[in-house]
Amino acid sequence: MAKKHILVLGLKTFGMSIVKQLSKYNCEVLALDKSMDRVEEADEYATEALQIDTRDTDKMNSLSLNSFDVAIITLENVEESIMAAMLFQESGISEIIVKAISEMHKKILEKMGIDKVISPETEMGIKLAKSIMNESVIDAINFSDEYSIVEINALDKWVGKPLERLFLRDNYGMNVLCIKNANKELEIFPSVKYVVEEKDILVALADNNKLNESGLL
Repeated sequence: MAKKHILVLGLKTFGMSIVKQLSKYNCEVLALDKSMDRVEEADEYATEALQIDTRDTDKMNSLSLNSFDVAIITLENVEESIMAAMLFQESGISEIIVKAISEMHKKILEKMGIDKVISPETEMGIKLAKSIMNESVIDAINFSDEYSIVEINALDKWVGKPLERLFLRDNYGMNVLCIKNANKELEIFPSVKYVVEEKDILVALADNNKLNESGLL
């Protein structure tokens, strides 16, 4: 699988949490901010970190923006956020994600056709980074550094097989708590004989280290 190239613009708490989480994955991350202090902190985690003022469009365009798969904007200045989103759209970046500062900001971004508009805190930054790197994982709630509750789409290779043949605990560190099928019906504490179907969603208690090793998280 080719490495994803991800740009993160804005390195305050939310943006920095995304950069730190993405550093755990096989991807290239460019971190941008006007604050040199934040850039220096991000440099420890990002593939490259640069100090830049988004209003300097010539310098922004010099970054070969069309080479990025995903751009994440977490700026707290609404005007600069919108300008950056427009620039990224014009550059042809396929997925643009923007942190909204207010309801009006959110409405403007939605009118612009931005792919995803969010209003998150640090934990949401971690979830976003996980979802970028693996679309199978719908959501993950961290209980601690060791364990999470994960909600995950059934993988193609699981479909048609009973749980007992998937060895989810051994392979992924997952203990299935319930399964939601295509009709939104819940199977609580499913039997090991339960046969996984297409569009099933599994909710499980997971060992973070084991899940990371498997490549799912």
